[in-house]
Amino acid sequence: MSAQASAAVTPDVALKGDASYFRAGVYSRHFNNNKGNVGRLGNEHDNYIELAPSVTLAEVDGTEWRFTTSFAMSTDEEGAWQATDKAAGNGENIAFANTQAFLRVTGLLDSDKGAALWVGKKYVRVDSHVVDNYWRNVSGNGVGIENLSLGSGKLRANWTRRDDARDFALKASGYSLENGHNDDGDGKQAVTKPSRTATNMFDVEYGFAPFDSSWASVGYTLVAPQRYASEYSNYGYKLKEEVGNGHLFTAVLGESLLGGWNNTVVRYVKGSTAGAGLWSHTYTGSKDSSSYNIDIIDFGAVNFTENFNMLYHTWFNFSKVKNSLDNKETHGRDFQLVLRPQYKLTKMTRLILEAGMFTSSSDTTVFGDESEKGNTQQQKLTLAYGITPDAGNAWSRPEIRFFATYKHFGHNEGRTGTYGNGFTVNLMDKATAGASTVDSLSDGRKTEFYFGVQAESWF
Repeated sequence: MSAQASAAVTPDVALKGDASYFRAGVYSRHFNNNKGNVGRLGNEHDNYIELAPSVTLAEVDGTEWRFTTSFAMSTDEEGAWQATDKAAGNGENIAFANTQAFLRVTGLLDSDKGAALWVGKKYVRVDSHVVDNYWRNVSGNGVGIENLSLGSGKLRANWTRRDDARDFALKASGYSLENGHNDDGDGKQAVTKPSRTATNMFDVEYGFAPFDSSWASVGYTLVAPQRYASEYSNYGYKLKEEVGNGHLFTAVLGESLLGGWNNTVVRYVKGSTAGAGLWSHTYTGSKDSSSYNIDIIDFGAVNFTENFNMLYHTWFNFSKVKNSLDNKETHGRDFQLVLRPQYKLTKMTRLILEAGMFTSSSDTTVFGDESEKGNTQQQKLTLAYGITPDAGNAWSRPEIRFFATYKHFGHNEGRTGTYGNGFTVNLMDKATAGASTVDSLSDGRKTEFYFGVQAESWF
């Protein structure tokens, strides 16, 4: 490293990435986490830490060369604090990942010094914090430009790629292999299928300010799985019949509201990526190209008085998902509402209430058979006492929270419940001379109450 670059590396910039974050706590009991449906306050029992060291490597002729990486570790249970491998009988599940590693260069364009070029593994995503859902997430390994001036706004464009394991299923018509391959043990010929797919995402977004104290953007993403057609064509397997392109369109309008801000998002996802709701940004498997998801999301933070503010999130979803493998077509309707009012008690303490609800209804048509209807409801209520440096600021962190949470899982056809660890029992069927059958109650109870203490911060 040159002397000039070394001078730029100081303790002040050694941990200044965009993702440093942690949460940890202790809870009266284990519970099923459904924060994406009814809100995350008092609804996260994992320990999570992500550190994002970032250093300036060089500053030459008005350019800055900056390297950022981030490392994350999460545990999904309390327990043996030094365990590393639950599968080996050593305690809790621990996951470790290098979530980012990219080089970012600014100042390359004399006419647009704020524009940046980046290469590597990078987060490209935006979320609604109270439910921790990323409604746009095209993160991955790639290359991109950002903050590029175009007219009165800014342009961002990137190509990212993800390689994921995938369990491909056969289409209803099936596939056949050439002679000479072994069968699968039941007299039928085995079928070789790919176990991985690479998803390429070509993404562009343009942001601008339509009027004072506002912001807006329009974006488009082409989700193009790599099909490896030539590799499997010799086996009679037409991967392109299972893996199609997906399309993601977004429009965002944000504006100042009651001393805070409000974002309204309209999102349309079409194609084989459309089967995953808010997570519709990668290939989800064997969905027909006519599948779609329409989302209307509204979220923000407002200040009613100096001592009283609120975070909120709403989501409406309309979808049609056609599965070409089992000849099913599902029409769905979802609604979600999460409110988090906060009242400042003293300079560093506040009272927090979070109420969340989620409803989902679906109508599935199995071609050649009757339709199947489904309906689910979930509710959560959390009361918390928070200690934070600036209790009047909704986003003040770090924060320590003492909380109590009540959750309820409502009507759900064909399920026992949703909370608790659950269990499985063997039932004796007298009609078949005592034959044993398995009845799984793994979804546990319909209601749950627990309390705990959690610490959270980002930095």
